[in-house]
Amino acid sequence: MAEKNMVVALVISFIFTGLGIAYAGDFQKGIIFFAIAIVLNVLGFWVSPIFSIISIAFWAYALYATYQEVNAVNGV
Repeated sequence: MAEKNMVVALVISFIFTGLGIAYAGDFQKGIIFFAIAIVLNVLGFWVSPIFSIISIAFWAYALYATYQEVNAVNGV
């Protein structure tokens, strides 16, 4: 697999939670993260603000997971 750019992956994941993981090569995991982020944001908007806090924590974890995924793909 071709080497992936860490900055590109993190910027994509910063804007669209989880899609940086898809860019890195794990398409299924990236789409699942993206779907979870959407559900948490909708719940935070319509149900309870606690879901917004959970969404922020999940977003931070997704950035970390993106970093780990790119490092694994690049063999670092």
